[in-house]
Formats: sequence, structure tokens, C-alpha cells
Amino acid sequence: MRIILASKSPRRIEILRKNGINAIVIPADTDETLPEGISMTDAVEMLAKRKAMACYEAVHEKYPGHIIIGADTLVWKDQIMGKPKDAEDAFRMLDKIRGTVHYVVTGVAIIDTDTGSCSVLSDITEVHCKNYSDDDIYEYISMEEPYDKAGSYAIQGYFSKHIDHIKGDYDNVVGLPYYRIEPLIRDYM
Repeated sequence: MRIILASKSPRRIEILRKNGINAIVIPADTDETLPEGISMTDAVEMLAKRKAMACYEAVHEKYPGHIIIGADTLVWKDQIMGKPKDAEDAFRMLDKIRGTVHYVVTGVAIIDTDTGSCSVLSDITEVHCKNYSDDDIYEYISMEEPYDKAGSYAIQGYFSKHIDHIKGDYDNVVGLPYYRIEPLIRDYM
């Protein structure tokens, strides 16, 4: 059984590689519009399934005997926080999470290219931030790192010094809760 990752995320690719999986990378562009009032877990599961299904529709005939993994990650602090639109939006998000607890949730959808069967799950990690300053935020948003990350930060990057601790899976915060998907991958093999 071969694995297709419906994402170009270097972080997800690296998580799979460190677990011995060299996935075929076939990103799926999908509509990421969410219904008003959707919960954080429903949101990431919906988006992960959309991405996996878009990839499935595009490639299932060319890749029999494969599984497709679609994933989506967001940050939740009183509301969904996706990727920032600009520096002002990044500042707003980082200001909102400083000195507090927020949640990172990743949804994953796995589709068998032979049968079209789909499994969907999500994982939540509690993240505790230190009480950093406005200057710390301005310094961080002057870098490129926050702009393609949910919640405007990368726990594995420069921002890690502003994280006090987490409760849950570190890889989930990075973008793929491998410990949760490993049993499903094995089931397909």
C-alpha cells in the first residue's frame, strides 16, 4: 500500500518521513469556506475530507492500491484562527493567545483509492503560551514564519521560545497527529 499526501506542507511531509513513509505529494486545492458557527473539530474534519476527496477524484484511477491522506489544522481561542491575512491579522492572533491557553486541532481524512472508503478523525492539543510582549510579537511578525501557519505561529520554529508547555501531541501542533493515524494506515496495508 502506497500513500498519497493531499498536502504540500513540508511539516506534514517531514512527519511522515520521520515515521518511515515517503508519500507521493499531490496537493489538493479546495474551497476552505466553513459554515457559520461550526465547531473546531467539525471544521478540520470537514476540510481534511474535502482535501482528501478532491485528491481522490483527481487520481484514484491512476493510483490503485494507495491511500490518500488529507489534513487540516487550525488554532482555537474563542474562535477559529486560520492562517493570517497580513501582519495586522497575525498581530491580532498572537496577542489573543499570549499568556493564555489555546487549542490546536488537526483533522485527518484517509481514503482508500480502491474502494473509496474514508476514515476521518481529529486530535486536539492544549497549548500554553508565555506572556510575551508587543515587541516580541512585532519581532516575530517581521519574519516570514507566521504567514502560512494556523494561528500565526510555528511551534517548531522561532516561536517555540514563547510556548510554556503543551498537553497532548506535539506533532499534532506541527500539523499531523501521526500516533492517531498510524493504526489506520496499518489497517489499510
